[in-house]
Amino acid sequence: MKRLALRFRRAVLTAVTTFAVLGTSLLCPSNAFAWVRMAPLRRSTLIWEAIAGLVITLVMAGDGAATPEPGEAELCRRLDSQLNINEVDWQPNGDWIVFAREGDGLGNTVYLWKVRADGSGLQQLTFRGVAETPRWSPDGSKIAFVQANRAWLINSDGTGLRALTRTQCVQAVIGWSPDGSRIALAVERGDEPACILICNSTTGEEVSIIGNGVEGDWHPSGDYLVTSWDASWTEPMYSHIVEIAVGTKQKTFLTTGAFDDYSPRYSRDGQWIYFYAYRGGDGTQGYLCRVARTGGEPEVLTHLPDMAGFALSPDGRSIVFVNALTTDLYICRIDGTGLRKITSFYPDDRAKAGASNAPKASGKRAPAKPKPAPDQTRQPARPAGKKEEKRSSGAPLPWIAPPIPIKKHG
Repeated sequence: MKRLALRFRRAVLTAVTTFAVLGTSLLCPSNAFAWVRMAPLRRSTLIWEAIAGLVITLVMAGDGAATPEPGEAELCRRLDSQLNINEVDWQPNGDWIVFAREGDGLGNTVYLWKVRADGSGLQQLTFRGVAETPRWSPDGSKIAFVQANRAWLINSDGTGLRALTRTQCVQAVIGWSPDGSRIALAVERGDEPACILICNSTTGEEVSIIGNGVEGDWHPSGDYLVTSWDASWTEPMYSHIVEIAVGTKQKTFLTTGAFDDYSPRYSRDGQWIYFYAYRGGDGTQGYLCRVARTGGEPEVLTHLPDMAGFALSPDGRSIVFVNALTTDLYICRIDGTGLRKITSFYPDDRAKAGASNAPKASGKRAPAKPKPAPDQTRQPARPAGKKEEKRSSGAPLPWIAPPIPIKKHG
C-alpha cells in the first residue's frame, strides 16, 4: 500500500510541476512569443501529447502491483542524462564550428564548444552559466553569445571572456556586420516584442533599433539584415522571412502563406536566403529551403527530420545542423546527400529496441552512414562525475520528442 501511495504521489507531483512550469513560462512575453510562433497544429499536438502522457503516468502509478517493463529504469536514466545541442555557427574561414550544448541535462547550464568540420579538435570553451546563440566574428577571432540576458564576447580559443552589454534584456545574437564593427542583437524591453538593436562591437554602445526580429543574419554588403517575424499578430500566426534595410528600416517580406519559416541565413554572395520551414501538408514536416532576395517562390531543398538549428558552410555547399533526437552534430550537402556525423558525445545513438535515430534525408540517393572519427569521443578536461561515467559506457540512446522551444531566462 505504501508503494502504491508513493508511486501515485510521485506521478501527480511530476505532472503538476510540469504543467505549472509550462504555464508560468508562457506568462513571460518572450516565452509566449516563442510558443505562438509554432504552427497551430504543432502546438495542438504538443498539448495533446502532454495530456496523454499525464493520463498514462497516472494510470501506471495507480497500478501498484505492476511490474516495470524490461529496460524501463535504464530508459529513465538515459533520458535524465541526455544533453541536447541547441545552436550552431560555422567560422567564416571554414575551420571551426561553434555550438551550444547542455551541461546537466536540465537546461540549467549550457556551454559553448567548438569542433573542426572533420570532427577533430573538440574543445569546450565555457564552463558555467547558460550560453546561447553563438555567432563568429567576420575574421573568426571572436564569438559573440548571450548569457544571463547580456551579450558577451570570447576569443576563439576560449580566453578573454568579457561582457559586451550592460543591459539585461538581450535574447539572442543575430549577427556581426561584415566589417566587424557592429553586432545585431534581439532585445526585449518591457512588454514590447523583441526588436533588433545594433550596437558597437567594441564598446557595446547602442547605435540604432531597426525593427522587430528574433534571429537571422547580416547581408555581406552590410546594408540589410534578414530575420523571421510574424507580421499579422492575429490568428493564425505564422513566422515569415523578412529583410530589413539597415539605413531606411524598410521591410520586405520574402515568404508568405500558412507556413512557419525560421533561422534565415544569407548565402556567401548574398543572393539567396536559406531557412528552415514547416511546409509539409499537415504543417509538421520540416524542410531546408531557400528563397532569392529578389523574391519568388521558395525552393525546398531537402527534408532533414528533427533539425533543431543549422549553419551554412562558407562555400555554401554544405550545412551543419543539430539533430534534436541524437544530440550530435551532422554535416551534409544542401541537397541532403553526403550525410555524416561529426561529434560522438554518445558512442551509440541507437534507440531502445535498436531503432536508429540518425536523420535520413529525403531524395533518390541514400545518405552515407555516419562514421565517427577516432578522436570524437574526447570529453572536456575536467574531472568526470557519475553522469560522465554513465555517458561514456556506450549505452544506446532512447527516442525523445523535441522540446517545446521556450526561451530560457536568467
